[in-house]
Amino acid sequence: MNNFKSYKWFGGMASLAILLFLSACTKNPSFEKKEEAYLTVSPKTLTFKPSADSQELTVEASGSYIARSEDLWCTVNQNIVSVSENTTGKDRSTIVTIRLSDGTLTQSVSVMQAKGETSPEQPPVTPTSRFADTGKDVPAYPSYNKVSSLEYFPRIDITTDDGQPVSSKTVYKTGKISFKDPEGMYSDVKDLGTLTMKIKGRGNTTWNNGDLGWGRYKNPYKFKLDAGSKIFGMKKDKDWYLMADLQDPTLLRNAVAQRISRLVSMPWTPKFRCVELYINGAYQGCYWLYEAKEADPENKVPVTPVTTETDGGYYLEIDDKSDEDQYFRTATFGKQIKYKDPESPTQAQRTFIESYINNVETRLKAKKFSGSGSYKELVELDTFINQYLVQEISKNVDGNMRLSSYFAKDKDTKLFMPFCWDFDLAFGNASYLKNDFDLTTNGPTGWFVKIRGGYPYEGDYGRKRSYYQYMFEDPEFVQALKDRWTVVKPRLDMIPQFIDKMVEYNQLAFDHNYKSGKVSTSRTTDWRASVSELKSFYTQRISWLDGRIKALKASSDIETDR
Repeated sequence: MNNFKSYKWFGGMASLAILLFLSACTKNPSFEKKEEAYLTVSPKTLTFKPSADSQELTVEASGSYIARSEDLWCTVNQNIVSVSENTTGKDRSTIVTIRLSDGTLTQSVSVMQAKGETSPEQPPVTPTSRFADTGKDVPAYPSYNKVSSLEYFPRIDITTDDGQPVSSKTVYKTGKISFKDPEGMYSDVKDLGTLTMKIKGRGNTTWNNGDLGWGRYKNPYKFKLDAGSKIFGMKKDKDWYLMADLQDPTLLRNAVAQRISRLVSMPWTPKFRCVELYINGAYQGCYWLYEAKEADPENKVPVTPVTTETDGGYYLEIDDKSDEDQYFRTATFGKQIKYKDPESPTQAQRTFIESYINNVETRLKAKKFSGSGSYKELVELDTFINQYLVQEISKNVDGNMRLSSYFAKDKDTKLFMPFCWDFDLAFGNASYLKNDFDLTTNGPTGWFVKIRGGYPYEGDYGRKRSYYQYMFEDPEFVQALKDRWTVVKPRLDMIPQFIDKMVEYNQLAFDHNYKSGKVSTSRTTDWRASVSELKSFYTQRISWLDGRIKALKASSDIETDR
């Protein structure tokens, strides 16, 4: 006699919360025990995609063990009713146990989240959701499927239509591209087929230094698909970056900084995936595929650029190396700011946003810290605090309000810092940092962003104050920073786990990159040794900052406690 029952598993995997609805059985079941009884559950593993509503599970009791099907009793380990990503076990899975009511037979089912850090479509962005504390639910590390050999590592193949290398940062070259993930490291889609696209170079220092000699190159690129596609489990899009991380022997510093960005809740943190890149059949190295930086109110920089209004919809970059025509220099701090979106603003738009930012700087320099006329009336302070934490933790040369620092303002927001970028020369990976900025050390101790207002000009060692140097004179800013540190410090302690896991996932590609000579001649240290140095720098840095931030007091002496 065979008896069957079917059950529906309902999963909402955005936070890995699993709700299980199982039919109860009779309260007083009776049994007629016979030999060769067994219990079968199918399937043995349930894998939820974020968009999945339910999956069916079939339970079969056989061998005349049960007189009636309603004698079947299904139980669930209470620990899995509400599971957070921080507390799940190996591979972010959990076990559901199904047993007979007398406990003599049991079967288990593994409930797992689909590979990758995908999530359901996000709700419309509101002023509140832009600046929510999203980092509280971020797990210690993403859950990917480690591949068995290099030939199965996620791979991108690009073929240019003319068969020639990509040699320009300004002119796109047309071609075709394919994305392959044979063992589903990132998603269930293992091959997207061949897509049409166009590609060009990108970046400043990395592009200029991408020639490794002897016909070897490792340049960064931007490509644009003709039609938007979901790639390796990330959101559907047309525009993507291929980051070379040429100057970072660990290939991990940008990934680590972006993880910190998520933990401290920056308004947007770009998603990324490690890949092997081939162009016209030739191996280019281990790259990171990134979402492109652009205004997108629901998925990226959360602003909506408009052409007919002036008080909102701006995405801007502080960049003293700007090679674009559409930029301005602020009157007080002398920051060169280029227009990202709109790229060609109207005169009314330029007048509005330039006056707005100049007003922020004027109020800061005048130390308008409270009451009517305070600089805080014009800025979303929490975003400046979160940005500061990412930059100070990493001791980032380029993100210190000189290069790769970004502003945004929407119609219903104040000026805010939307995301973080460019960390290959961070976490101790800039040997010139101590001398060029007149710091006491190049190591993991000592203030940097707090006491240095940008890159040194004419021997000033960055002592010209700008945003953060004045903010540290504001008691409200200092207290808000200390309060924020208390919240995020436990999250930041997870980063060493993240580093270890990323090494585990990507070591095959890292080895291939290093052994193929796809490293800068000035940074030929074995990547494994460099990873150990990175972890050591990070743990010491967090420990040093923990004591110093807790002891902070508002001060006009930017050299205090160097």
